[in-house]
Amino acid sequence: MQRNVVIADDDATIVSLVKLRLEMARYNVCATNDATAAVALVRSKEPLAVILDVDMPGGGGLSALARIKSDPHMRNLPVMMLTGERSTEVVLSAMEKGANDYMVKPFDPDTLLERVSRMVKSSTMVWDYTVAPSAPAPVWEL
Repeated sequence: MQRNVVIADDDATIVSLVKLRLEMARYNVCATNDATAAVALVRSKEPLAVILDVDMPGGGGLSALARIKSDPHMRNLPVMMLTGERSTEVVLSAMEKGANDYMVKPFDPDTLLERVSRMVKSSTMVWDYTVAPSAPAPVWEL
């Protein structure tokens, strides 16, 4: 099983830092700087987790989060918001839309790895394409 993680952030430095730290832990990182492209990457790469920035092109991370969580094939996929946005309204909006974690920049790369690993361990998703669009969420393996 590939240990894919998708990250979407329009800051190339953040993407490089996250990618380096996760790849050191043997994750395969697929990155984009656009929210719409992030949703497409999630569909094609079947990741174990997703990391989204709030502010980026393509509708922003909250829009991508909502699209992921509304899709029966992806709704149980763990998603972390990694952003400079600290307002209570945005944090609450992310959690209401289904974010599993919220981390504010600047961040410690080791803490990020620990939290991503915890999300992956506690909710490893099995991508099941036999699920019909109207069927319940995909099967999970604990």
